[in-house]
Amino acid sequence: MKESMEDINCEGLPHIRVLAGENTDGPVYETLPARQIDEHVYELLASPGLTLNLARGDIVNIADPLAPAEVLKRGGNFCIQIYADDVPQAAVDQLERDVQEQLGGTMDGQYKGNLTFSVPGHHGIYSVNGPFDAFREATGVEWYFANIYANLDDDDDETLLNWWVDM
Repeated sequence: MKESMEDINCEGLPHIRVLAGENTDGPVYETLPARQIDEHVYELLASPGLTLNLARGDIVNIADPLAPAEVLKRGGNFCIQIYADDVPQAAVDQLERDVQEQLGGTMDGQYKGNLTFSVPGHHGIYSVNGPFDAFREATGVEWYFANIYANLDDDDDETLLNWWVDM
């Protein structure tokens, strides 16, 4: 069964704060819907729009609020992030439909031109490009995998985590 964000009822569930990075004022946090599993351990119910290395379904430990969330178990989804000042809503709607129909994925968040998607990893890293490349061609807006790189502190290091290989 394909699930959309409308199917996920986050009302009444905890929302956790995860460290997304730092700016000149200090730590920057993102709030995500989650299901508590144990003390400081949660399952993410949506992929983040800012934070790297996380996706919907991941089991994370957030015991240290000044450290990135520790991924205890991958949930099996790619997190795709798109950043833009403005995107025509018709292009967003088309991308959401294409991701749902072609990949069984969901749009987990939208804030103005910023979009976040979860796409099942069983497709493999090279098989999810279609809808996102079509979106880029139509809008000129680039898209990014947010949870595939091993070294988040080095933009030049493209070592892959390969968590999706055994799916």
